[in-house]
Amino acid sequence: MRHHTSVVCPFTLVVEPMARLANCELVDDPVYEALELQWFDDAELGTGLLVLLSRREDRRVDVYLEPSVRIDPSRFEIGAGIGTWTSTTFDVGRLEVAEDGVDAEVRFHDRDGRLIEARFDDRGGRRRRRGRLLAPVGSGIDAPRSLLLVHLHGFDLLRRGGPNAPEVRIDGRLASTGVLPGRTLHRRELVKYASPVDVITLNQASDGAALPPLDPSSVRPADGGVEAIVAGEGAHRVRLELRPAFPDVAALADGAGAVGSWRVYAEGVPPLTGGSWMAIRRGEQVHVGMEVTERWRPGRVPLLIALVTRVVPVFRRWPTTYRWRATVTLGDEPTMVSRWERTGDRDDSYGRATGSAAHG
Repeated sequence: MRHHTSVVCPFTLVVEPMARLANCELVDDPVYEALELQWFDDAELGTGLLVLLSRREDRRVDVYLEPSVRIDPSRFEIGAGIGTWTSTTFDVGRLEVAEDGVDAEVRFHDRDGRLIEARFDDRGGRRRRRGRLLAPVGSGIDAPRSLLLVHLHGFDLLRRGGPNAPEVRIDGRLASTGVLPGRTLHRRELVKYASPVDVITLNQASDGAALPPLDPSSVRPADGGVEAIVAGEGAHRVRLELRPAFPDVAALADGAGAVGSWRVYAEGVPPLTGGSWMAIRRGEQVHVGMEVTERWRPGRVPLLIALVTRVVPVFRRWPTTYRWRATVTLGDEPTMVSRWERTGDRDDSYGRATGSAAHG
């Protein structure tokens, strides 16, 4: 039987692997402002397709997924929240990412009976040089319940000039996608794809539930505290590093406190983000905080990705608009109330740069 460490630590780290994704913004459709395809192939999450349609009117996101995909809606964070959650069978549902490009197609009817059709194919027979990207998903979440870090392996943009131009139709009407500045030079469409993907959840908000026990197989202990928490496996392995080690808060003396720094690392790349932490005990309660102060730095990536993330600052700076506060109540079974806060206005520099900003 596996035993759990007795250290009382409020931090949690979860990694959900996604096999691949493709998405685009819709510039001129009156109903929807974005479309995303996600493909899962995992023992716990299931195998199959999930489609997101972001509404223009209220920024809520409608989710359509095959019955074989087992995603918990309560853990799903995006935009202004979930609109509808519908299990469906797609007329066509395909998303493949190969060394020479992407091949994706979907066809189904939305909740109001509109026919949704999309086709992306830029395969050319030549191996592509792709990069890593921290997707700015969290920049558009109005009421976050975690720090959601979507780390894209093998990220690229659809190449222009292939035999099949990208096409999205909403109820028969052709919808235009956003445009990346300099398209005549870089010859890319603003249709993004990646494979695989790490969906990382740091410190899911809690409403007073018992702290989940730390599994010693995922923890690097140090001096009675925790210096790292690890989640995921193989290429999806992610670690939260704490410097100095975060103390066992139950062992803190009344009135005592501690401070330090933290970083989140994925395999083979610079830190995704980081910041500072603090903890102070007042009687039987311990107040804990996390500040996100480190911007994402892409490291060595293809030139186009480096240029895009520099010209559109939201890619690098969005994590620093988050902070976390928690109160741990000690006892035989410690409990916690915690929340995430946004510390700045929503950044729409990406929408302005690509012509995909919401129309008011």
